[in-house]
Amino acid sequence: MGKLSVTLCMALLLVSGFAHASDNALISEANAALSKKDYSTAVSKFSVVAQHGNAAAQFNMGVFYINGQGVPRDEKQAYEWFGKSAAQGHARALQVLQKAAAKGNEIAKSELSKLQQPPSPQIQAPAQSPQASSATGEGASLLTEANAALAQKDYVTAFPKFLTLAQQGDAMAQYNVGALYLNGLGIQKDEKQAYDWFAKSAAQGNARAIDIMQSAAKAKEEAQAKAEAEEQAKAKAQAAADARAAAQAKAKEDKKSPSSARTGKSALSDFSLGLSGGVTGKMEGINNSPSFGLLAGYRFNSSFSMEAAYNLLYRNANADSFISATYPGTTATFDLTAISVAGQYRYGLSNNLSLLGNLGFHSSSFKVKSSGSGSTTGNSSGLVLGAKVQYDLNRNIGIRGGFDTYSQSGGMTGRITEVGVAVVSRF
Repeated sequence: MGKLSVTLCMALLLVSGFAHASDNALISEANAALSKKDYSTAVSKFSVVAQHGNAAAQFNMGVFYINGQGVPRDEKQAYEWFGKSAAQGHARALQVLQKAAAKGNEIAKSELSKLQQPPSPQIQAPAQSPQASSATGEGASLLTEANAALAQKDYVTAFPKFLTLAQQGDAMAQYNVGALYLNGLGIQKDEKQAYDWFAKSAAQGNARAIDIMQSAAKAKEEAQAKAEAEEQAKAKAQAAADARAAAQAKAKEDKKSPSSARTGKSALSDFSLGLSGGVTGKMEGINNSPSFGLLAGYRFNSSFSMEAAYNLLYRNANADSFISATYPGTTATFDLTAISVAGQYRYGLSNNLSLLGNLGFHSSSFKVKSSGSGSTTGNSSGLVLGAKVQYDLNRNIGIRGGFDTYSQSGGMTGRITEVGVAVVSRF
């Protein structure tokens, strides 16, 4: 892997001089050696300051190791130093790690993953903000005491000291106060306070604080999107449940009310059988007479069906006047048998009441028995037209009433109208 293009920082420009008493002299000597490109001397000075927690010095140690300047080239050491620097909020160190990780460097990825752990307070290097860098010796003492308490995990002592530094504008102290609030260390847990301090630290360029704020914003967006998706899924599930409930209610209603409605599939079965009885209308020469028949049908859908009927009309009807024109003084009876096939249309008026209309074809045979001339037979055919009203008692039994008119041609002419009732059973 080629060298990563990283340049050194002048640590003296980035830190104040009150973390360790000896650091001021070391920083001056390190910067002087750096300006002369005496990397071996610079490394020996910066390494001490870096071990004291100075983020800029830690960044420079990473550069020395990545470029092999003053020390043998060592990527592992380099990225570990960049990781320590980035953990303290050093923006350039974080950028170096991100670029290396994007190119597939596993060590950089590992260091970045450490940074992505939940925020925790860090041993703090000297202040990096202009406000804090002008702090007095009292501020130096506070920082020393805060770091010592933090190292011993004495968060109750560390918190007020970091808080004072944070209020003076120290970016890393602001980060630490946020971490202490977020984890409830040394102070009651308070996420709002935590993110307020992270925001202040991020506004001053602290890399970890910036990363935390970006992660929080992303998490908020994801949570909102998840909540919206759950709400949509809940609405769809409710709509599906409502549809199922409506279908079940309709099925229950159909079971109670078997007749066909105006639209849709009826609860009635497809096949039917029936018995009919009635009286026939007067035909010239033949008086009114009772009739009866059988019928069978098949329903294609809720509106259309086909029915076949076998009817006996004018059974033993008085036909004296009909035959006396040919055979005066002769008495006679008249029988007519009709087989018909008709299409039927159903129109639902209510759950139990329907109008029926049928149109079809019939073939009939008749027989006249005369006391004077014997028997005469013949055949006729024609259209059959009818209208009825049907009331369904339950899902299997219905009663209908109405009329059918048979037109005759062939061996007999005229029309015969049958008015009657029928009981229909569906199965």
